[in-house]
Amino acid sequence: MPGRSTTPPPHLTLNTSTRGTPIAVPNKHIPVCSPGPVPFRGPETPPASPPNKDSVNETSSITYPPTKYCTEYSDDPSLYTINAQRMAQALEHMATQPLPNPEQVFPWLHGLHADNQIQLAFFTNRRKSGRRVPKCIRSLTVVKTGGDLSRSKLKGAIAPEELLPSTPESNTFIECDPKDGFSVRNFQIQACKLAMVSDIIVYGDEKTSPSETIALARRLSKAQRQSEAKNGFPRCFFNTFMLSGEFRLVQLASPSKPSLTKHRSV
Repeated sequence: MPGRSTTPPPHLTLNTSTRGTPIAVPNKHIPVCSPGPVPFRGPETPPASPPNKDSVNETSSITYPPTKYCTEYSDDPSLYTINAQRMAQALEHMATQPLPNPEQVFPWLHGLHADNQIQLAFFTNRRKSGRRVPKCIRSLTVVKTGGDLSRSKLKGAIAPEELLPSTPESNTFIECDPKDGFSVRNFQIQACKLAMVSDIIVYGDEKTSPSETIALARRLSKAQRQSEAKNGFPRCFFNTFMLSGEFRLVQLASPSKPSLTKHRSV
């Protein structure tokens, strides 16, 4: 407006000091926290390779190739057994692997259903290849037979219902990508998404019948074969393993790692 000064009133100032003494800004400096010791890698554990933008399947794994450290159980469907010690080593090794370049796994991990036009338009309007399953990652998924995770739970274990349909006759992974709506997170689908690019370890607690674990492992192995054929992976590139022996052997094999298991009396 004409005649109005653009200078701020004298009581407003950008000076944050009082009498020449700077005022402390909270949280201006973050304390340095040590990342801890470098994880021990035995002579049998291959070293991790740093990821790069164009890497393909650089994540090493103790469970691949499957016969190197584990025993074949059947070939139709393809199943293997893994003991408690090897399972602990496989989980520890996978936890030390570098994460892939985000450009290689997103937006696939967000969930891109073919019928969800809003999600597709937002994420793949520039990159038509965003719906392809990434071939730069190998993960490790642990599934508990019966799905009761209130007892004898391995850290990170999930229930079969997160991967397979409720009907026992179905031997395919569930369609987890949302058909409608829009979200840039969709954390609830990522266990299933990663299982499609994972070796899968199946185990049961002391009350679980071995036949239930075998039946679940067979379903998962068949689901892996269908997923591989659908997404252009070699046959038996990902495999299903069953924990051999009793579950209590897991604690005996890893006495110094209490975070590996979570027990609660029932």
